[in-house]
Amino acid sequence: MKTCHFKLCANKPRIFIVAVSLALQLVSVSAWAGESPFGWIYTADVQPPGTRQFQQWIDVQTKQSQGSYNNTRLRSEVEFGVTSKYQTSIYFNSRIINANQNQLDGTSAGPNTDIPDNFDPTSRYRLSRGESISWENLYQLTNPLIDPVGVALYFEPTWGPRNKELEFKLILQKNFLDDRLIWVSNLVTAIESNKRGSETEKATELDLLTGVSYRFANSWSAGVELRNHREFSGYGYKTPNHSAWFAGPNLHYATKKWWATLAWRHQLPVARGFQDDQREVITGGRIYGDEHARDQFVLKVGVPF
Repeated sequence: MKTCHFKLCANKPRIFIVAVSLALQLVSVSAWAGESPFGWIYTADVQPPGTRQFQQWIDVQTKQSQGSYNNTRLRSEVEFGVTSKYQTSIYFNSRIINANQNQLDGTSAGPNTDIPDNFDPTSRYRLSRGESISWENLYQLTNPLIDPVGVALYFEPTWGPRNKELEFKLILQKNFLDDRLIWVSNLVTAIESNKRGSETEKATELDLLTGVSYRFANSWSAGVELRNHREFSGYGYKTPNHSAWFAGPNLHYATKKWWATLAWRHQLPVARGFQDDQREVITGGRIYGDEHARDQFVLKVGVPF
């Protein structure tokens, strides 16, 4: 008959509990690592060191006040886990636009259009081109799986022949219910330079994004996202341009070999214009012109390799 020391036997239940807790934590880490359960919100999780994945984004803005408008941004990303705290990615960005008499005055234009000076504004406008390359850098300060709040810093420069941008993010994440429910907020600012015909537009953006995602079944999670976008003319925050709000749901599915996220956000009828040209393109409480569309959809697919 086997015997055991009293203290060792007494500690067996405790050792078992600790082992189970660690196993559950590892399951949670593998479930979230590398995934993106939100459409436009970034989490404080990082890709494990030595791992890689490919992501494809299809991001579509559609509908303005009238006519037709579709603006599709394609982002092809390769993501690398460098250390337990740092990940980096390279994006190739391209765009397809189709606009026809979608402005309030019946002309063709809209966000991200690069209309030549000799273009007939009453005709259909089409654009299809490779646009830029982005370099994503994300550094995790605290881990949302083991710390009270996960905190990460994000920096992304973008270079293109007609578009340049520097983007910064502060990412905050809080996990609940054994990591089944996560709440994430992003404070984002960016300075950008965009060529529009023969002119160059300089602007500063300030975004607040917040949302929740809940894993309601194996492989499945769903949630909601909210965005407040504010733009300023030139570099800095001295000259406010406009403010717009967006909200909508997201749905996420993941397996060991791939994952996908689908999200939609709708412009709420509470837009504000702080300059005359901005107030002129607000109708029904929503801002259009060269600023925003009524709806935006994104499909993201990730494949580790």
